Amino acid sequence: MSQLNVGDIAASKVSVSSGGVKLSTHNGSGNFPAGEEGLLIYDTQSDDLKVYNGAGWQSPGGTLEQGDRGARPSGPSENNIRYNTQDGQLEYYFQNAHSNQSHELWAPIGGRNLVCWTERKNNWGSIDMKWGPGNGNASGGYYNSYEIIMNFYEPGGGNGEYYVRFIDANGNVDSSGGRYFYMVSGWHANDGRPRAASGTGGRSYFAITSQNGSYQLQSNGESSYTAHIYMSNTPNSSTANYWSYYMFGAGGTEQAGGEYHGGGVWRGAARKGNTGYPLGGFRIYSNVAARSVTNGCNFACAVYGTMPSIRDYPEAGSYINY
Repeated sequence: MSQLNVGDIAASKVSVSSGGVKLSTHNGSGNFPAGEEGLLIYDTQSDDLKVYNGAGWQSPGGTLEQGDRGARPSGPSENNIRYNTQDGQLEYYFQNAHSNQSHELWAPIGGRNLVCWTERKNNWGSIDMKWGPGNGNASGGYYNSYEIIMNFYEPGGGNGEYYVRFIDANGNVDSSGGRYFYMVSGWHANDGRPRAASGTGGRSYFAITSQNGSYQLQSNGESSYTAHIYMSNTPNSSTANYWSYYMFGAGGTEQAGGEYHGGGVWRGAARKGNTGYPLGGFRIYSNVAARSVTNGCNFACAVYGTMPSIRDYPEAGSYINY
């Protein structure tokens, strides 16, 4: 007999001497058969086996389940871990029984997601870092809270400054005047506490190092620097286009920085898909080109989305509709 066609086979044991067992194939969760506990199939979308455990389809092991948002299990539990191909993150289902807040959502493992990073070694003057909608990706990369960590070696000459302009959801660097507001201050061992402010009219950038006289950055080992920035906004339909930020940093000597902190707001966010005001990236400047190095790097930066994708929030998700 070369082929047997029946609806169901019941047996205590099935032995296959050659050729193997061929499972039915289905392209994505929308094409899976009706769930039956113990049923095993092959998903061509995720290139993975799927088994129905009575509550939903799971990967039996070997490879991590992956797919877009639509492929998430219909009845998830806290032990569900998967790779979200749409948002580019490992995620799990968050349901905290020890909290008085009943909202549940898919969250990045560890609570935040690395969304962009770079390192350089040449004598760069500016660097664009883009992600999500700012990089032309409408399907992923929408967060409403970020942590940015930047490490600098030093400029190639004296009177150096580092400063930033943000990139909107359409990938445009916002260099318009009057959109960046800030007040920052430093504390230095040699002679006091300089400060710098945007002024009531705002500026076309915000500085992350002091602009006060002798505190401008120098070369030759005097101005290694770090900057740590938090940013957030509240996405809603009432023109919530302000991004507030808090930053702090320090340099290698009292002349380079000591302690430096401040904060402000960026008012240049743009609409994306007629909904939301996403941050699409930022441009970092060194007004005196960075001092190049032969080995290693003279600049390193990591950008983290520090909350789950805003589209997963029960309140905001329906508003972020792209």
